[in-house]
Amino acid sequence: MIKELEGLENITIDKEFPMRNYTSIKVGGAARLVAYPGNLDEFIFVLNKLYKSNRKFAVLGAGSNTIIPDEGIDIIVISTRKLKNVIFNNGTVEAECGAMLSSIMNNAIKRGLSGFEFAAGIPGTVGGGIYMNAGANGGEIKDVLYEVHGWNNGEIVKIEREKFNFEYRKSNLPASFVVTKAIFRLGNGSSEKSSKNVKNYLEYRNSTQPVKIANTGSIFKNPTGIAAGKLLEELGLKGFSIGGAKFSELHANFIVNFNNATANDVVALINIAKTKALSERGINLETEVKIIGESEQNQK
Repeated sequence: MIKELEGLENITIDKEFPMRNYTSIKVGGAARLVAYPGNLDEFIFVLNKLYKSNRKFAVLGAGSNTIIPDEGIDIIVISTRKLKNVIFNNGTVEAECGAMLSSIMNNAIKRGLSGFEFAAGIPGTVGGGIYMNAGANGGEIKDVLYEVHGWNNGEIVKIEREKFNFEYRKSNLPASFVVTKAIFRLGNGSSEKSSKNVKNYLEYRNSTQPVKIANTGSIFKNPTGIAAGKLLEELGLKGFSIGGAKFSELHANFIVNFNNATANDVVALINIAKTKALSERGINLETEVKIIGESEQNQK
């Protein structure tokens, strides 16, 4: 398998790669192999090869909202970091799955296009953003999505926006579906106005979230009736630590790696929060963060 992958012209291979160097929280052991396809054809080739050989794999973009266990993962990670081509055509944007949402937003604003400002401060990619219906600042990716191209168990698939069943932080795509590229439609706007709005969004985000320290992004989805951060603060977890990880004093719905944390430290905090929320408030907290190894073939 490795020889076949190395035979591809534009692919890069890392063996026994320490995933703490990949994810935003900076924890976790090694992945047996990380493959970086150089274009969509290679990406699909690798997906088909692994699928036909019945090998477990995970597709990973920016590595935000992702935890790798300390013992590592004995699966192949397919990175989309090289798949970041974006084409603007009037109000239409075609973006590969590894393109950063913030990059699309910045280039859209320069062209006087509006609708992608919600992505200000979101450290994610098109693939992961669609899979979890990423959103902030009063908007979500579903608001500008027109069409998704993807791979599903060996088949190339195209899905129009109308056929999605989007929910809060959820696309309801099957776990086997992998986004390859997407089409967005944006409206005409004012570059000056959009830039001002983004500046305000980022200033607020930087003052209320621990952006300068390794973190998981939002740990939990907001349950009905209360923000997750407020709930965690009311449960007395703001600033609570285990090992080198803690719930941020700035925003309790972020776990930060303040002192060489392990993945076990982070997972222990998540489990404590879930237990307290259920026992003290009757609330089942649902995570936004994904733990690779619990389920494979998801796009993050």
